[in-house]
Amino acid sequence: MKNTLIKMKNSSQKEKIKVKEGFLGQRMIVIPKNILSEIKNNGLISSLYFTDIGVFPNASHHSMKRKHGSKQYILIYCYKGEGIISKENKTITLKANTFYIIPPEVAHDYYALKQNPWSIYWIHFTGPQAPHFYDKFITEFPDTAPQLSLEERRIELFENILDVMEDGYSASNLEYANLSLWQLLNAFLYERFFIKKNRQFSEDNTIESAIDYMKKHLDLSLKINDVAAYFNYSSSHFFTLFKKQTGYSPIHYFNYLKMQKACQYLSFTTMSIKEISFALGFNDPLYFSRLFKKIMSTSPIQYRTEYKQ
Repeated sequence: MKNTLIKMKNSSQKEKIKVKEGFLGQRMIVIPKNILSEIKNNGLISSLYFTDIGVFPNASHHSMKRKHGSKQYILIYCYKGEGIISKENKTITLKANTFYIIPPEVAHDYYALKQNPWSIYWIHFTGPQAPHFYDKFITEFPDTAPQLSLEERRIELFENILDVMEDGYSASNLEYANLSLWQLLNAFLYERFFIKKNRQFSEDNTIESAIDYMKKHLDLSLKINDVAAYFNYSSSHFFTLFKKQTGYSPIHYFNYLKMQKACQYLSFTTMSIKEISFALGFNDPLYFSRLFKKIMSTSPIQYRTEYKQ
């Protein structure tokens, strides 16, 4: 597949990362299993949460087939182009500004049309409340993909969740993103109530700036002293401030950001484990692999294999 660029957003600028395969502008977040355990134990968000989220623009040749279905509900929103979803002897055509929800444990496949490949946002979600959203959907739209009005804010909701999760897995990030999932699903199931509302987010917060600094230096082996000094803090004060706001130590958080980027390299490129290790500031590929397995509960090779399947 042709070389593409993944555009990763941050609060101050867009960073362009060259990859060897994928879709121009693609983004994807897969929540680590140990983080999912934290979500399940968080009463605020355990009733409805997502496990994967992403966007595949102009996804030529994109296809997926699951013989045994997914463990989660899958919402696919086509905002441009066309694609097909097949399940239970039904064929659903998705065109621009239509969506569909696939239930768990149901064999299905979907793909972009060759002549006019779709651009899609997608999200896997689950939890005790998830079946109720699906029941609402399938009752009102049993045989078709509902047509939506063109509303930029619907896309903004997806992008905002992606932005927040790309900043890491702090309790606040997880809670905000998963609480936003309710609003996202509402934007599809209750469109007539969906009105535009602008939101403002802080850009001058010290910890937000520190996280942004980390994201821009994933190729380095930063120490807490380096980050603290950049913001004119003592190491001890910065550590306390950072952990109070995120729930993690700065280095622990930095490693999560690195593994998030590693997942994208493994999913979207053909880079070797050694190349990915060096690209993320690890001189020892074996140490990188051990850290990846500790955080993601699977080895880099297994992760890539499962994604390709």
